[in-house]
Amino acid sequence: MRKSLISLFAVLVITTGAFGQNTGLGIGLSTDGLSAKYWMGSSNAVAVTWNFGTSVAADYLFDKPDMLNLTDATTPVYYGAGLSLGTHKGINDDLEETTEFDLGVRGVIGIGYYLSAYPVDIFIESTPTLKLLGGGGFGFGGSLGIRYFF
Repeated sequence: MRKSLISLFAVLVITTGAFGQNTGLGIGLSTDGLSAKYWMGSSNAVAVTWNFGTSVAADYLFDKPDMLNLTDATTPVYYGAGLSLGTHKGINDDLEETTEFDLGVRGVIGIGYYLSAYPVDIFIESTPTLKLLGGGGFGFGGSLGIRYFF
């Protein structure tokens, strides 16, 4: 299925010449799973990540397009905060397998690269998370991905 989705995105990138990375809805794949980003203005967005089964995360992002100028294309730095919800398998006191609910707050910091000729962004981000329920603790995550904007 992933090969089919990657092929579909490649066809969409090749056949369109519209700009649109800071408007509309972008959908794509990342190392965390399915990624979506919806622009709420020229510098604010909501991003959602679903890992195909056990967790979903939603973040409110602030985009700073002029913070870093690496190339002629826009290379924004973005940051924000959000929530993560999920489940994991655990063992209770009676040594029985259980499914436990996870809830965490997370921060996001990342960098994107907007292709100038196509409505596509490539991104890499770090997501430190503090779990409030379901095991507790602090962890670091991150992902690399690509999104196509409609």
